[in-house]
Amino acid sequence: MQRVTVSITALAILALSLFSATVSAERSEPVIIDHNCTDLSEIPDGAIQNAKDLCKWHYVRLSHGRQIMVGLNRLEDLDVFYKSTWPTYGGSLPDDPDALCIYTLAGGPWDYWDGSGSDNTRSILENNPSISVSSFCWCTDLNSASESYVQRYLDSMLVLESQYPEVTFVYFTGTAEYDGGYGYNRALRNRQIRDFCVANNKVLFDFEELDSWWYDPEAGQWEQATYQYNGETVPVEHPNLAGNDAEHTSYESCEQKGKATWWMMAVLAGWSPPSSTTSGPGAGPAPADEYRIDMKCYPNPCNPVTNIEFVLRKAAGARLCVYDASGRKVRTLVNRFLDEGKHSVIWNGESDRGHPVSSGVYLYRLRAGKESVAKKILLLR
Repeated sequence: MQRVTVSITALAILALSLFSATVSAERSEPVIIDHNCTDLSEIPDGAIQNAKDLCKWHYVRLSHGRQIMVGLNRLEDLDVFYKSTWPTYGGSLPDDPDALCIYTLAGGPWDYWDGSGSDNTRSILENNPSISVSSFCWCTDLNSASESYVQRYLDSMLVLESQYPEVTFVYFTGTAEYDGGYGYNRALRNRQIRDFCVANNKVLFDFEELDSWWYDPEAGQWEQATYQYNGETVPVEHPNLAGNDAEHTSYESCEQKGKATWWMMAVLAGWSPPSSTTSGPGAGPAPADEYRIDMKCYPNPCNPVTNIEFVLRKAAGARLCVYDASGRKVRTLVNRFLDEGKHSVIWNGESDRGHPVSSGVYLYRLRAGKESVAKKILLLR
């Protein structure tokens, strides 16, 4: 059953424009999200904002899938620009223009694609027509899954894609947490999913691959953890990513998957990654001091006017915004190309609409080139 289409010209044009802004379901090549897709500095601010505007995500997962949610939260704590939001108990789609909005539910295959689970997905998509991305994340299901079971998953996804061509369905591989026989079976089933996505130009979030690769900051390169089984090399969770910080893994692993999620959403919203990009944090860092930003404001606390000063080591496109404590953008102060050197901007304690904002803690964030910095300011009235 397909969505009911309202035959009003204006709505049809709007729907067409939103669909054309995302990657079409009929792709000429696959979209594979792996450890090469974890360097947020490669993604322009505009692409992140487009992802917030266009990607409304329906996401069904159990505990391993929550690693992405933990990673997204931690990235937001580091930089409020990477804000994401979802209801605490699921079951609805948030509406926040400053965030990646997620309709997330705790559930397994039976809630998304297996048996009557497909009906659940249809119901959610029918009742939330703004959803543009939908996916199911495995837990440890693939450790003992058969080839025919995974084929049912692939077939069910194809049916959903045919019924909702305006939605991008993202395929997932499973965790790489286990080794031995379970890990070998999981790797075979992940390979089945991966081969299908490559052959049919699908979007794949390669959870297993992200589990097994770790970036060594001292060596300046990536390394993959593997083991031998039945004469084959099998990927396994990298020991430097393993842990029990959250949802069966480390915070670092969660953050890596959160970064990959933002990369995926930016691509689905129309961003084309640089063809020269090589991989995450190791993709050729800039020379020392080339993009480093010095920034401060005074007075702080302010009442209500403050002067924000910053120094750019290199000319770059710059964006300076003020956010409130909940992550909502209050004011855009700079959004243009700036020369290298010292710059000064006044914030008068007002919003973009010219309204005075209330007393409280605010965050001012500057991004220039590949670098960003964020600091707090206390406004007292």
